[in-house]
Amino acid sequence: MNISLHHFRLIETISKEGTLTKSALTLHLTQSALSHQLKELERIMGTEMFTRQGKMMQLTENGTRFLQSAEKILAEIKSLEEDISNFKSGKTGKLNISTQSYTAYHWLPGIIKSFNCVSPDTNIHILSEASKRPLEYLLRGDLDVAIVRTQMTNAKITYVPVILDRLMVVMCKDNELAKKSVFEIADFGNTELIMPSYDASYQDTPLIEHMIQAHHIKLKNHHRIHYTDTTINMVEANLGIGIMPDWIVKPYLRNHNIVAIPVTPDIDRRTWYAATIKDSPAIQNFVSCLKEYFGTYKNETGRKTKETEIFKRD
Repeated sequence: MNISLHHFRLIETISKEGTLTKSALTLHLTQSALSHQLKELERIMGTEMFTRQGKMMQLTENGTRFLQSAEKILAEIKSLEEDISNFKSGKTGKLNISTQSYTAYHWLPGIIKSFNCVSPDTNIHILSEASKRPLEYLLRGDLDVAIVRTQMTNAKITYVPVILDRLMVVMCKDNELAKKSVFEIADFGNTELIMPSYDASYQDTPLIEHMIQAHHIKLKNHHRIHYTDTTINMVEANLGIGIMPDWIVKPYLRNHNIVAIPVTPDIDRRTWYAATIKDSPAIQNFVSCLKEYFGTYKNETGRKTKETEIFKRD
């Protein structure tokens, strides 16, 4: 059998319209062309689809059975077309994200709440393995949004600033350096320094590490840890000190025996970007939610809170 999609539409339309004249107008065919298609289908199936009562067309038993299948098939095709259209436009589907260097996503639930209001049928998926080389994953199409400090010169990538951070030195409250109000570069001398893993091929040596080298500061040990939670646990156990942006470390201060001390004011704030290549409503909505979420810190009363207050709380 060689049944085509237009045959299903033909039977469905004739059944609804009742006459060949109306059906031809609905399908944008001449009446002779419509009659030819109907005869072709009846020849393929070896049975009549309709009986004629004057101008009215009545389904035969076999025609009724054909219509039942036609309705299911056409409904499924319509649903498929809508799903593909919505996926292409970003209304549905999956959004892959990753953050350069860090694997902490405590901030994500707050963003998802806002995101679900505008893109309820899109699921967010964290690709933690992309944290070392997020822009390469983005260029390969494995990521939809990469939250990065490092910018790669590539015309395909769009960078939208979303976060302005301040570097903080994180340590156990029992550490002898924990009482300092500001951490100078010289204070890193003879410390067990824990930093996130990074890919040296990015040619983006972490700022603190670069300054330690430039000032010839000798560390006791230098550890690289991929997982942010592991770094926090080591710091809390007083096995070393870490360096993190304020927006990463902030929530850990509430439930851990640690403090965060601002690094010397000589080090400027750093901008983080939402890097994207594709342009869909879901991606635009997610980036907008990022900008809104990180726009300002607020306390429980909604009052704007100074960063110095945030990190001096017990």
